[in-house]
Amino acid sequence: MKVLVLAGETPLPPTSGARQRVLYLARELARVAEVDLVALGPVPDAAAEAFSLRGVPHEAGRYTTLATALRRPYMAVKLASPALGEFAAQARVDTVQAEFPYLVPAALRSDAPVILSAQNVETEVLGSLAQSERHVRRLRWAWESRKTERFERWAAGRVAAVSVPSDHDAEVFERWGAKRVVVVPNGVDTAAVEYRTPLPGAALVYVGHYGYRPNVLAAQELAEQILPRVAVKVPEASVRLVGREPGAELLRLAAPRVELTAEVADPVSHLHAARAVVVPLRAGGGSRLKVLEALAAGTPVVSTPLGIAGLELERGTHVLVGETPADLAELAIRVIRDDDLAASLSERGRRLVEERYDWAFTARPLVDLHRELAGH
Repeated sequence: MKVLVLAGETPLPPTSGARQRVLYLARELARVAEVDLVALGPVPDAAAEAFSLRGVPHEAGRYTTLATALRRPYMAVKLASPALGEFAAQARVDTVQAEFPYLVPAALRSDAPVILSAQNVETEVLGSLAQSERHVRRLRWAWESRKTERFERWAAGRVAAVSVPSDHDAEVFERWGAKRVVVVPNGVDTAAVEYRTPLPGAALVYVGHYGYRPNVLAAQELAEQILPRVAVKVPEASVRLVGREPGAELLRLAAPRVELTAEVADPVSHLHAARAVVVPLRAGGGSRLKVLEALAAGTPVVSTPLGIAGLELERGTHVLVGETPADLAELAIRVIRDDDLAASLSERGRRLVEERYDWAFTARPLVDLHRELAGH
């Protein structure tokens, strides 16, 4: 079986949740198929991978894209690539997998069945941002959400199948008229993530790609609203914000008790160095690879309900969940002060991901879907 995977950027190094999902699904497909992953832009050497990785030259300036995205979604314009479409048209493959709906136009140039690998419902991500932002930004995201819904509905109706990370996402795409929807939960490579019991101390961490707006808002809330509340009762508390592409908004947060670490070659080491991961997400979609990775590492997780959406986690057993910044601060204080609670969350979280969320298990529905569409 030959599979072509089209991606908007290289999955290597896997420095964001989006890259991780693309990478690990490609690896699982490569166990049963010849996989050719083609990404927009430059790619590193991938000789150690079981799939081939190549890049298609691509340039899309921000201002040029904005000027031409009046009727189409910004990302659809940014990722439009005639060269990628031509590659798909000439490839002799059994199936094509388009990462994100914005690459569906290129994928449809192929004669092979196309699977849209959706990491979330983009329309809902943008809609949640419209609710989280203020003034002009609120209007911008609402407008972008409307354009994106039209595009996602079109893409869902044109492909042979859609894969999504959660049941909620599946319901949306089914409502939009997708011919077939398969749930492929996010996962974690438990063999690659070392488990450690939580360290003593009061270091809190948030890991994310800060080119993704929901992560910026979450990091701001952690530093500006949650940490000060924790510090009232735990004066030594600190926050580390880990992730690539921190912009000016985050750089301004740097302070004696707030550290920014843009280098994320080994995010697990930052998880091991923290007492807890705090995930104050209030916008976004899909399910959180950052939460699964933290559970695998053994670091207790404190989160909003949205931060654990799409994951089958038991509150109080695997994670602690709160609504407001005050709630999250109180839960973080509990984890800092209660060694037994921290140890229990750590052990049970690791056990859960080993049993239910290893990529070898979660990717099976996608592998089976490719086999079926390819006639294998």
